[in-house]
Amino acid sequence: MIVTDKNYYMDNTYLSKLDLMIKRMRGTDDNLLLVDGDEGQGKTEFAVGTCYYISYEMKRPYNPNHIFFNLDEAMHFVSETKEQIIHLDEGALGLMSSQWWNKNQQKFLQLVMVARKKKHFMVICIPKFYKLNQYIVEERSIGLVHVYSRKNLVKGRFCYYTKNGKERLYQEWKKKKYKNYRKYYSFHGSFVKAMKKVFTKEEIDEYERKKDIAIMGIVGGLGEDKKITKKDIQIETLLKMRKNLPEMSISELADGFGVSKSTINRWISINKEKSLKN
Repeated sequence: MIVTDKNYYMDNTYLSKLDLMIKRMRGTDDNLLLVDGDEGQGKTEFAVGTCYYISYEMKRPYNPNHIFFNLDEAMHFVSETKEQIIHLDEGALGLMSSQWWNKNQQKFLQLVMVARKKKHFMVICIPKFYKLNQYIVEERSIGLVHVYSRKNLVKGRFCYYTKNGKERLYQEWKKKKYKNYRKYYSFHGSFVKAMKKVFTKEEIDEYERKKDIAIMGIVGGLGEDKKITKKDIQIETLLKMRKNLPEMSISELADGFGVSKSTINRWISINKEKSLKN
C-alpha cells in the first residue's frame, strides 16, 4: 500500500501491526520495536519508513534530530520530552565489540524504561537482536523485524516476529546459539528505501554527518569538526578500522560503509598518494 503524503510503499500486514501500536499509544501505552539484520541490509531505511508512518498518523515530529547514534544523547532527549519518536540507529553502534555491548547494557535498560514512562515510540536498529538484554527483547519490545536479502542477492525483504515469536527465537538462541529466523516469524514481506522520500537532501546530509561523527567517536578520530568533509571522515575512519580490525575484508568494509568495493580501494589509494606526498 502507498502510505502518507510522501507516497512510499509499505506492506499491508505490517501496516496492520503499526496501526495496533498506534491504537495502544492513543491509550496509555508506549511501543518499542526492534529491527535487526546485517549491515547494509536496510535497517535504517525500514526504520525511517516506519517512524514516518507513525509521525504522519499521530502528528508527532520526525526528522534527523530524532535519530540517535549516542546513548547519552538519546537518554537526554528521552528524559526531557514526552510522546516523541525515538530512532536509535546502529550505523555506528553496529561496529561495536561484544565488550562494548556488555558495558552499555545498563544504559539501554535505563533508556527503554524512561521511554516507557514518557510514552515514546522507539525503534532500535541493531545488527543482532540477541546482543540486547533479555528483558528488552522478551518483555519490553512489542515486536521484532529482521531485514535480509532474498537468496543473499535481492535486498528489501523482512520477517516480522510477534511477542511470542521473538521470545521463542531468543530462547532458542540462548539454548543452542542458533538464529532460527525461518522458524518463528509471523509473516514476511518486502519494503522500499524510504529515506529519500521522507527527508530532504539537507536532512539526509545532516543524518550522514551525525553518523560519521558517531563512527569517528568509536574509532577515536577527528571529533565533531564541521569543517572536515564527509570524505575526510570516511577515509580516516577506514584507515583506523583497517588498523584496529585487520581481519575485515574489502567486501565487509564496503558493506559497513554502504559503498562499493571499488570505492573502498579508491579511498585506500587516496591515502597512499597522500602518504607519498608527505
